[in-house]
Amino acid sequence: MQKEDKQGGSFKSSYRFRADDYYQLGSPIGLGLGSQDADLADIQTLWAHVQDKKKNQTSRFVSFSSVRQVKFTKKNRIIKIAWQDLQRLEEEGKIKIYTPDAVAALMSNHPRTKIRTNAKNVKAAMKKNAEILIEGQIPVNLVVVSK
Repeated sequence: MQKEDKQGGSFKSSYRFRADDYYQLGSPIGLGLGSQDADLADIQTLWAHVQDKKKNQTSRFVSFSSVRQVKFTKKNRIIKIAWQDLQRLEEEGKIKIYTPDAVAALMSNHPRTKIRTNAKNVKAAMKKNAEILIEGQIPVNLVVVSK
């Protein structure tokens, strides 16, 4: 039986994985919640991060997956964070976690029709990759290099 997160998403692992060829060991992941760096990032919306983000662009969000996927890395550099730690950080108000259902719900309530009608596509893309998005910064002491 799969674990269920508190937002209704179904997850197989007690870790969330990130394929990141550019991660520098000893660094936190993401931009501080509400920070100036986050406000200046190229990507400001969840749906743009999922569908339009290019490698050279910055984003206020960071993608993680419940599945260890090497297709997103050329150097096979994968990091992992305990799901329990991510939930704790969210409870402490240090990060926000967005599941496919949460992103689709936000988009479905958007004033622009184009965004509302695209909610199913974004949700499907996130589910295909078992993806969640994190807004905020994950401290370096929680980051583990996955073997």
